[in-house]
Amino acid sequence: MKKITAVVILLLLSTCSFVFSQEREFYKNIQIISPVVGLNTWTIPVGANFEYGLSKHIGIGGTAMLWWWTSQDWANSLIGLSFDGAYHFTGLDVKKLDLFVGAGLGFSLYNYTWKDSHSGDIKGGSGSSGLYLKPFIGARYYFNRKTAIFCRLYFQFMGDWEGAGGIIGVSFKLK
Repeated sequence: MKKITAVVILLLLSTCSFVFSQEREFYKNIQIISPVVGLNTWTIPVGANFEYGLSKHIGIGGTAMLWWWTSQDWANSLIGLSFDGAYHFTGLDVKKLDLFVGAGLGFSLYNYTWKDSHSGDIKGGSGSSGLYLKPFIGARYYFNRKTAIFCRLYFQFMGDWEGAGGIIGVSFKLK
């Protein structure tokens, strides 16, 4: 299973690399914000990612995501927060593409309500996950000096929710 996941991730990254050309777009003191949409099978989360360049290769930041889904008799919401660290491959001589690998350490908060079918009362609860670790690979393709398309694929393990997924969005350089 681990080999299959690794092969799929490498193929996806190779495809992204083939489609896009590249330029060194990550550097010390860079600040990037990215509104994002999640890739998921049961609902579409939305959120934001921020990254700061500690050096020409190392970035730190965070990601916040919100999932919500409802039906006539129930509603659920989930907020995921993570601290992220990434290594950027700035030594590659390819224009406009920022390739990186990293991991996020985070936790999730959830809330749920439902209508009791017998009494009609509204019931519910809330809670949080344990800490989770989410390794990822990603890329940003720059259309101009300040704007890029952003893609990150991850495999989450350790914690209450496990699985593979990703986020896509638009990145904006703030500095």
